Amino acid sequence: MMNRFFATMLLTVFFWACSDSNPEFTGATSETTNGIAFTVVDASHSPIINARLKLYSKENISVIDSAATNSLGEAYFDTVISDGFIEGIAGSDSSLMTWAPLDTQQTEISLLPSASITVRTGATEADYAKLYETIALDATPYAAYLKNGEYTFAHVPAGLFNVVAGDSLIASVALENGTSADTIIRVPGVTREFVFEDFDDGDSLNNIARSFPNYGWYFNTSDGGQWITPDSTMSFASAIKNDQQGKHLSLKFALGESGTVLIGTHIGLDTGYYDLSKLTAVRLKVRGDCEFSVALEHYKDIGNNNFHKALWKATANENWHEIIFRPGDETLESESYQVRFSEIANEIGFFTIFMKNGTFLDVDEIVFEGMDSI
Repeated sequence: MMNRFFATMLLTVFFWACSDSNPEFTGATSETTNGIAFTVVDASHSPIINARLKLYSKENISVIDSAATNSLGEAYFDTVISDGFIEGIAGSDSSLMTWAPLDTQQTEISLLPSASITVRTGATEADYAKLYETIALDATPYAAYLKNGEYTFAHVPAGLFNVVAGDSLIASVALENGTSADTIIRVPGVTREFVFEDFDDGDSLNNIARSFPNYGWYFNTSDGGQWITPDSTMSFASAIKNDQQGKHLSLKFALGESGTVLIGTHIGLDTGYYDLSKLTAVRLKVRGDCEFSVALEHYKDIGNNNFHKALWKATANENWHEIIFRPGDETLESESYQVRFSEIANEIGFFTIFMKNGTFLDVDEIVFEGMDSI
């Protein structure tokens, strides 16, 4: 699922005229000008010093002219164009940006927090050679190079963009100011995805059970935590609801001051395990009011029903949204038996979700990327 974000960027310019001795502003008209002037401000409407500005041609997105703002936030160009693009960047890390068609009827440019986007492919290392070396945001100078099966645009302006590879449109994305987007493009014959659980069958078995026997989903509590739905008198399937989202898992709980609840599922039988070393990401959709953790756990009990685990933390909110967990980004707390995913990846026995605050969590579409079967 693609994360879609929206932003509004204010782009304004005014023209200036000058004599040999002294420049003189003439307003937003091209009739008597021999240059262009911009005033650049931030979200609070304060002038931005040392902002870098560039004018781009519309035909081939090449730089026509460049300038920097002075102590008043003003920048001046000798070049006059009526059709093209304007780019504005401020900060050594491009923390403020804008990119938009040139508008000669306004008087300011607002630079707002830049966005970032990572485009995943779900490809394994063996298929990296089949992927494009670069992708780009169409009609912009922004491109990203392939690294470990994905592409990252670290700093780009907010806005609506088409993502292209060569001349091929592969996605569309809308980025909001200051946000990070993470999405997958599906490349035929290369992208690997396994839907581990979507709850559409309405039972307590994960989708691996279609091919390999396992005990399915279970639920547990500790330190005073209590399940409301499901509870000890109800089956796990009783927590599967059907609404506008479709069938999904709907969990309700009461944790008190320090309680914990968890749901988990065997990937195999008690002593079974599976090699998930090709996994590139776990993604799932959630809605809730809690912080939670997702863990892939080793199959061996190291005592008192504890297992070494690769664990990722996240927060749910009241709106459905997709969360991506990547191998290498897991948290490490030795007292909780947390280890790097790479240490246990080839012997995974359990998938577990822990909840330590809040009152509810809805879950849907748990997908393993980098794998099309287990």
